[in-house]
Amino acid sequence: MQNPDCEADSTSFRDTLSTAVSWRWDFGDAASTENTSTRQNPRHSYATPGAYTVSLTRTLADGTTDSYTDIVQIGELPPSFQNWKPDTTICPGETITLDPYPMGAPPGAQYIWYPKGDTTQTLEVDSSGCYSVEVILPNGCKIQDRVNVKICLEPAGGEGAKWFFGNNAGLDFSGGAPVAITDGKLNTPEGSSSIANSKGELLFYTDGIKIFDKEGNEMVCQADSCLPLLGSPNSTQSALIVPQPTCRGCDYLYTVFTTTDINDTTKLLTTTVVDMRREGGKGAIVEQNTILQQSTTERLASVRNDRDSTFWIISHDYGSNVFRVYHATTGGLTEAGTYPLGMAHDTPTKGEGYMKFSAPDSTGLRRLAVVVPGPPNNYVEIFTFSDSTGVLGYERTVDLGPAPPKAYGVEFSPDGEKLYVSYIGNGSDTASLLVQYDISLGDSALVAESRIVIDSSRTQKFGALQIGSDGRIYMAIEGSQFLAVIGEPDQNSVTAIEYERNGVSLGGRTSQLGLPSLVQNFTQESDGPGFQADGFCSGAPTTFQASPLCQPIEDTYTWNFGDGSAPVSGKETEVQHTYRNPGIYTVTMRAVNQCKDTTFTQEIEIFATPEPIDLGPDRDECRNAVRLEINVEAEEYFWLYNGRLFGREKVLSATNTGQYIGIAANGPQGACFRVDTLELTLRRPPAFSLGPDTTMCNDSSIVLSAPGLTWREFTWNTGETTRDITVRQPGMYFVEVKNANDCYNEDTIQVVARPRARITADLLTPTGCTTADGAITVTAIAPPGTYNYAWTSLDSTVLGTLPELTGLREGSYSLRVSGNPQACTTDTSFALRSAANTLQMSPLIDNAACTQPDSGAIALNITGGQPNVFRWRNNRGQIIGTDSSINNLSPGTYSLEASDAGGCTFTLTGIRVGLDQDNLANLGPDRGKCIGDTVHLMPYAVDFPGNQYIWGNGSTDRTLIVQEDGTYTLTVRNPENGCEATDQVLVRSTPPPVLDLAPENVLCVDAGGVITLDARGRGELSYFWPQTGDSTQRIQVDRTGQYLVIAMNAQGCSVEKTTVVLDKCEPRLYIPDAFTPNGDGSNDFLDVFGAYFTNFNLKIYNRWGEVIFASDSIEKRWDGTYRGLKVQPGVYAYIVSYSSEDFPERPPAVERGSVTVIR
Repeated sequence: MQNPDCEADSTSFRDTLSTAVSWRWDFGDAASTENTSTRQNPRHSYATPGAYTVSLTRTLADGTTDSYTDIVQIGELPPSFQNWKPDTTICPGETITLDPYPMGAPPGAQYIWYPKGDTTQTLEVDSSGCYSVEVILPNGCKIQDRVNVKICLEPAGGEGAKWFFGNNAGLDFSGGAPVAITDGKLNTPEGSSSIANSKGELLFYTDGIKIFDKEGNEMVCQADSCLPLLGSPNSTQSALIVPQPTCRGCDYLYTVFTTTDINDTTKLLTTTVVDMRREGGKGAIVEQNTILQQSTTERLASVRNDRDSTFWIISHDYGSNVFRVYHATTGGLTEAGTYPLGMAHDTPTKGEGYMKFSAPDSTGLRRLAVVVPGPPNNYVEIFTFSDSTGVLGYERTVDLGPAPPKAYGVEFSPDGEKLYVSYIGNGSDTASLLVQYDISLGDSALVAESRIVIDSSRTQKFGALQIGSDGRIYMAIEGSQFLAVIGEPDQNSVTAIEYERNGVSLGGRTSQLGLPSLVQNFTQESDGPGFQADGFCSGAPTTFQASPLCQPIEDTYTWNFGDGSAPVSGKETEVQHTYRNPGIYTVTMRAVNQCKDTTFTQEIEIFATPEPIDLGPDRDECRNAVRLEINVEAEEYFWLYNGRLFGREKVLSATNTGQYIGIAANGPQGACFRVDTLELTLRRPPAFSLGPDTTMCNDSSIVLSAPGLTWREFTWNTGETTRDITVRQPGMYFVEVKNANDCYNEDTIQVVARPRARITADLLTPTGCTTADGAITVTAIAPPGTYNYAWTSLDSTVLGTLPELTGLREGSYSLRVSGNPQACTTDTSFALRSAANTLQMSPLIDNAACTQPDSGAIALNITGGQPNVFRWRNNRGQIIGTDSSINNLSPGTYSLEASDAGGCTFTLTGIRVGLDQDNLANLGPDRGKCIGDTVHLMPYAVDFPGNQYIWGNGSTDRTLIVQEDGTYTLTVRNPENGCEATDQVLVRSTPPPVLDLAPENVLCVDAGGVITLDARGRGELSYFWPQTGDSTQRIQVDRTGQYLVIAMNAQGCSVEKTTVVLDKCEPRLYIPDAFTPNGDGSNDFLDVFGAYFTNFNLKIYNRWGEVIFASDSIEKRWDGTYRGLKVQPGVYAYIVSYSSEDFPERPPAVERGSVTVIR
């Protein structure tokens, strides 16, 4: 009858005639609403015991029918188990007794325990695992239940830890990194499968033909007929082992699914059942070669539904596009549905290749990838699958390109966004390939184009791909003694994925094309105890989530967040903490329960949350554009306009009405951010224009005017506020205008420098230093046109107005050409020098400085002759000096006439003393400051008369006092001398040093202890401990009291931390290993020594577990007797517990040991 505690329990029926094509069952249960079935092998649940007449009417292939009737006796189930706990956790070394009927068993009951087939009513358990017992009554009815026993902190989730494949090859993942298994018995070119228990201990493995137990022996067959399994060595996925859920039982039943070679005429999908309770836990085949489907491909895939611990298995029919979905539940294996999706697998080649599930995505859906090899082309089909409902859906087909090479293996990256496909080449013509595809892209063509070739070979054949429980993907290479490894499969470049062709050694064994097929969940990495953090922004809560040491045992957690705050203790697995400052913090979590006391440490980085943004109030303005600025410093800036990303700059020119959202962000992916919103309404102002761009000559000026009588206010980028401005140099000029209606407009005009005339002349030098027979003739001038000529001597005497000047002596002659609108007035000079003149010299110029405009100087480098007369002139021809050098010059143009005793002269003209603008606005190097301090910014140069100071924030003071971090810009302009320079300086706050000094330390004074106090500061810091005078990071103290440390960084920022050293001692307990109670007065008692503890309790046991001595004081000593009689010499176990006197908050300590009685 149906077990009321297990609704999946039922009676199974099977038609043994293989030629029927349809069926109708009547279970003789008139009270049931599901009294009939049309399945070939149905199940039915009877509500009450009794005799039921069951009939079967079946239709044969020729259309005829026949019937069969039988009486089925349904008996009474055994009673439910008493005080049964389905899950329990014990400490290492602890033993528990499992008993289904501690208060009395039903008469005649028999027992079968899993995993080793014990037949006693009770079972002693001291190791982890699933233990189930099936109780069978004399009427044949049975009931079973399980208990999952966990050992605290023992790893679990190792069902996929053992791989067997190729030529006696294997890998063991139970220790984390794979280690070669060299005693495997498989010798198969392709498919295999293996299964381990949750601790990673091997159960059995198969190539689809033979099954080998954990000792490598061929498994015992206890089925009705014992033949080889119907898999094939040349089937891609010849075998797949799937646990068969039992009604409250452990996974002791396993279904081995097998497929035949696609070239085999039968193309069968069959199942074989293994019962691991048989043969002392080594397992036996109890059912064999049951045909599920004829005409199937070589593909198999399975996934567990973690919500109800059932399993889904998917196969694909040959000759069509039909997928078959099977569901393994406590009610057995049933076909849950068929799905005609994707391409038809209608050729032998299309029936080969792997099929794999991905891990679930954020919605709970998985992907299913199916390789469909060519020719003509290779494809991979991708489907969606819900492991809650078993519904399969089509997603896309990706054309992988022509075959050969032939697509074969397929595997998903752990994050589900990358797909890896292996291709088998045919030697010299086509290479074997390993290729990555990015399936996060929305379009199939884009997926195909994302192809990255990871490896290729014309000498080796690449085979199956399989992800391991370590998160890495492994690839088989035919004939290799290694597997290739993709170390970081979530990455998207050849270098980043850390690929190695000889990635893991097989210990001398050889790989073929295949790797084991596994239930997808069995390859997922399992989580262990520890903690995770989420939220890494200063000023916002960071959430810490603890993973319990060993559920359901309750833990007590003590958190130290590494920022000097007080530790937090409690039983909650989730806590929050807010860090005030950015930095790297060392977080510790101490987890304590009855089994373990363990501390976990993790470094986290907290990123600065930007200061709040203020875009100001909503604005309604008559402008073409508004300048919006995010007024805080951050690593990244974002602007959203009407909900869409619009810019990534700190400053935005907004030109349209709408909603603007400014975001300042720091940290990875901008996780720490501030936001402000502004509603902007822009009304278009009247038109305004400065007109077309214009030209000017250097050393001249033009007037720029803002036209339009309605405009009343003007703001030029020169700082002037009049309608008209005079500009003296080319450049870009901008003006903002405002009318009486508060409408603003603006325009920019470019003033371009017109060229100077380019003059070419022929020179006729005088025959002697004092003769007047020289001449200068202008032969060409550009740009062409009419010019006016004006010749002058150095003393500004006018000499002529024609292109030619004659009757000239040695000397320098100046020419000004003007009058052509296409060129600026141009001044040039020509020097006539007789061949008899040996004078030669050149000027050495020191420019005047903007910080001291009369600091220019000119010296001479005389390289020929002996000049003795010098006449220096300014640009007005005035003599300003008669020495060989001249000082105290302002910026300008100067000339020199030098002569010697023989009357020969040498002339230098157009000597330009420039204006050095260096240091005019020099603000010096970037400034560091401590948080909260102010910085005075001012230029290093002296405050020269006429200097104007313009800071980026609008201030016009020479000194700017700042407190906020940021870049500050200063422009210094002097209209009197034309000097202008700009500099900027970065002011950056340095956070105070971070110290990790525990607020409390303990020292056992009685023991003469010494403790090290470690300030543990980050970076280069200086330290000072006032109580001891030390200046090191660590000090040693031997006295209790309060200790202060002051730490300072290079910027002078300091922090203080205090710790209290308390007199506390750790418990000390010593129990001797042996004593000799023989009455000789020496060592006759078991003396226990110790101090600093309370609540002492000692129990000593004999070999049968009886307490033969108990004491709650170390003064009470054991004399080696029990109930007045001497105990036999031997080893006696003890358990001692005690509490810490100085640390009463700790749980009691428990120690186990033994003492030897010697007589």
